[in-house]
Amino acid sequence: MNIPHAAATPFPAFTLLSFDSRGEPRDRRDLLAGLVEAVRRDDEPITDVFVFSHGWLNDQSQALESYHAWVRVMTEYYLVRQAEIRRRRPGFRPLLIGVHWPSAPWEDQRTLSSIEQRVAFYTELIGDPSAADELWPLLLRAEATPDPDVLSRADEARLNRLDERSGLRADKVGAAPGDDRESFDAARIFADFKTFWRGAGAGPLRSLLAPLWVTGFWKMKRRALDVGSTGVHRLLRTLQEADREKRVRFHLIGHSFGGIVCASALQGPPDGGPPLAPVHSLTLLQGALSLWSFAGVIPDSGRSGYFHPITKGELVAGPVITTRSRHDLALRWFFRAAAKAGQDNRLGRSARRLPRYGAAGSYGLAGLGDRAVDLTARPGQLRYRIEPGRCHNVEGSDVIVGGLSLNGAHSNLVHPELAGLVWEAATSSPDRS
Repeated sequence: MNIPHAAATPFPAFTLLSFDSRGEPRDRRDLLAGLVEAVRRDDEPITDVFVFSHGWLNDQSQALESYHAWVRVMTEYYLVRQAEIRRRRPGFRPLLIGVHWPSAPWEDQRTLSSIEQRVAFYTELIGDPSAADELWPLLLRAEATPDPDVLSRADEARLNRLDERSGLRADKVGAAPGDDRESFDAARIFADFKTFWRGAGAGPLRSLLAPLWVTGFWKMKRRALDVGSTGVHRLLRTLQEADREKRVRFHLIGHSFGGIVCASALQGPPDGGPPLAPVHSLTLLQGALSLWSFAGVIPDSGRSGYFHPITKGELVAGPVITTRSRHDLALRWFFRAAAKAGQDNRLGRSARRLPRYGAAGSYGLAGLGDRAVDLTARPGQLRYRIEPGRCHNVEGSDVIVGGLSLNGAHSNLVHPELAGLVWEAATSSPDRS
C-alpha cells in the first residue's frame, strides 16, 4: 500500500508491507517490485531506506495510524534542522517502509465482542485446535468474574494446559525470543499480577486472564522472531541487492516486539545463510526483547545473548539506539512473569546487579562492556552526541510517560525528542575502525 505525503515532507511516499504470522507477504508482487525500482533509480537516487516495525496490538489500520504519527513528528523535526541534515547527507532522498504483521498477544475488546470471537482468537494464538475446549469455560468464567479473589484449581489447570499446547519452551535466558523464560506457573502469575498492578494503583483488574496474556506475550515474541527472520529479512536482502552502487544507507526502527522483528531481520534465519551487508543504524524504542539480547556473555549463565551475532558480526555500521523508561509498567511486569518463583532474579556480582529477565525497554542493553554509552533524553532536547559502533542506552523516563494500562507509557513515543534520536542515528558517520 503506497501512501503519498504532502509536498512539505522530506518523504515522497510511505509504503506499507504486510506479512502473515509466518512471515509470508500478503501484498501484490508489484509493490515490492516498485521499491526495488526506486532503489535502483539513478535519477533522483534514494540515499536512505528507513524500515519501521510496530509493536503489540496493531491491526493494519492501527499500524497505519502509528506510522503516520511517526512520519509527522519526523517531518516536523526535519523541517527544524533541514539545513544541518542536508549538510550531513548531501542529496538526501529517503524511502520509508512500514511493516505490518499480526501482533496481538491478547484480544482487543473493541473488535472481539462475542465469546465465540474470543475463543477463535485465542485458539489461533495458541496454535492448537483443541485449545478451544479449555478456552470456552475459562472465558465464560472471566466474563462473569474477571477478577476473582483466588484462582480455582480448575482454572489453574486450564491455564497451564493452554501454555503447554502453545508449543513454547522454557529454555531460560539467552534462548530464542519466546523460549527465553522459566517454566510456566499460572498460579504464581495470577498472584503476582494482582500484587504488581494493585501496588501500582491500577484497577479494575482482569486477573483471571493474566496467565493467558503471558502465554500470548511470549507467543508474540516468537512470532516477531519468525516474521523478522523470514519475510523482513528477505525484504532487506532484496533491497540491498538492488542497491548495486552501495550508496544507500539502511535504518531499522522497531517499537516493542518490533525490536525483535528488526533484530531478527538483520541476523537472519537460525539455519544460517550468507549475512546481510551491515545496516547503518538500529533503533529499539521500548524494546520488548531481553536486556541481554546482544551480550557476549550473560553473567552466571555461560551463554551469549540470542542476538549477539549482530554485534559480533558488526552488522550495524553506525549506532545502535535503545530507549528505556521506568514508567513502562507493562514491559516490567511481563518480563518479571518469565522468572521463577523464589529464585534470585539478579545476575552477576557487581553492586548494580541486573535481572535475569528484564526488557531492553526497562534497562537498556546490557553485557556490552565499553561499547555501551548511557544518554538521557530530556524534554525539549533535539540534539544528541551519537557515536558510531556504540550502543546508546537512552534514559527516556522524562519523555516516555503514561498511564496505568497495558499500553500506557509503552506506546507513548510520538515525541520530537525521540525523533531526534532516529535522525541523529541516521545522519551519523559510519564506524571507520
